[in-house]
Amino acid sequence: MSPRRAAGTIALIYLILGLVWIRFSDQILLTFVADSNLLTELQTFKGWAYVVVTAGILYLLAKHALDRERNLSERDPLTRLLNRHMLGRELDSELLFCKEHEQSLVLVVLNLDGFKQLNANAGTETGDRYLQELANLLREHFTQRALLSRFGGDEFAVAIPSAAWPDEVLPQIQHLQQKVRALRLVNLPDVSLTACFGLARYPNDGTSAKQLIVAATMALEEAKSMGSNRLRVYKSEYGENASKRNRLLFELKAAIAQDKLTIVYQPQFKLGGHEISGVEVLCRWHHPEDGMISPDVFIPLAEQHGLISDITDFVMQCAIRELQQSGLLHEAIPRVSFNVSANDFDTSHSTQRFLHNLAELDGPWSAIELELTETSALLNLEGIRNALKVLTERGVQVSLDDFGTGYSSLSTLRLLPINEVKIDQSFIRDINKNPQDARLVKTIIAMGNALNLRVIAEGVENHQQAKYLAREGCEEVQGYLYAKPMSIKSLMAFMQNLRTSNSPR
Repeated sequence: MSPRRAAGTIALIYLILGLVWIRFSDQILLTFVADSNLLTELQTFKGWAYVVVTAGILYLLAKHALDRERNLSERDPLTRLLNRHMLGRELDSELLFCKEHEQSLVLVVLNLDGFKQLNANAGTETGDRYLQELANLLREHFTQRALLSRFGGDEFAVAIPSAAWPDEVLPQIQHLQQKVRALRLVNLPDVSLTACFGLARYPNDGTSAKQLIVAATMALEEAKSMGSNRLRVYKSEYGENASKRNRLLFELKAAIAQDKLTIVYQPQFKLGGHEISGVEVLCRWHHPEDGMISPDVFIPLAEQHGLISDITDFVMQCAIRELQQSGLLHEAIPRVSFNVSANDFDTSHSTQRFLHNLAELDGPWSAIELELTETSALLNLEGIRNALKVLTERGVQVSLDDFGTGYSSLSTLRLLPINEVKIDQSFIRDINKNPQDARLVKTIIAMGNALNLRVIAEGVENHQQAKYLAREGCEEVQGYLYAKPMSIKSLMAFMQNLRTSNSPR
């Protein structure tokens, strides 16, 4: 209630009470008192009684308004957790207690992965409901003494006093990671989010609330820079890393604007290694001072700061132009695969962007394949599905990348027009040493074959891995055993050598 409305309400109540008092008070007194002398004495105090009654009512109303105002100033209105300002005040008080009693404290700051896409595609009402469910999860997971706060947006903080480090805190946070990933909304049963966590400790990383919040936030930024569902404990070098990331972000924007990025092609083979089935196009950034920047560094940076669509457009247009000019597309290379992010489908113009990128393509569009990770697909399901509907009608194929690492693989196959699944290299790496990985790979291959999906294994680096995949019926492979990523000139030479070695003698 606004101050003006509250004041009006109080004035109205005061007026109504006054009118009722003037009109009916004498009649009420006459009902109970027959002696006129006594009535006169009571009427003398009638005015005082009115003042006392109305003062009491106004006191209760004012107290309620002040309590509500204070509560709003201390609490996040959506989740009812402490807001950032009040967390700082409460945390400083808690740190004084810790200092007096020589106790430790851990501050945890967490940020949801993919919440922006969930909010944009499922609606803010659904996003708000998810945040409320997460707040309830935090209340259930931590003791009453822990301080719980919503910093704003999808960022939360938890101060855990008197917790044993690391034996008690780290398992507790790792368990929370699992609970966050398992959190579901009734209207979105196929969607799960993960979170990144940054931790800072008192007194090691700071002795005030401000210092601890800064340290934990730096640890969170470090975790987010490594990908999703990560956890980092503050280290002094994280400040330097944050400065470096900010510098890289500025220079990445310049590199995109000045066409300083390049692309490379990694061939994919029919199992046996003598026939190319396609190429995957990858982006590379050679920094003038720092040398080659890993895609694991600059791609997440681009996704976090809204640059990934510019990179996707550059990669698609450049690759189509180079492959057509070289004469490799369609005949020598029947399929070219592009990695796309959930952020590529954020706007209503996403379909037009892809149509524009493919506009210069000669020949059937079935030569184009878009690779989606299943996590990103589920976060932006509606936007991706709408765009893919138009593209697949033109023949574009769809691959589900990193298959098996997400939370709802089968759901993704059901909800999207998938032509291919790629087995993640993390399962291929120890396929000959880890029976669990071997069984999982075998299951994925069998499932893909049963559903008439093309199955490709990435990260194949030795003959033992290739033999196992061949034995289990995997159709295609990709990895350093067969070919590393290469420029268009190297790809042309590679294809020429492959044709020569395969030609009859």
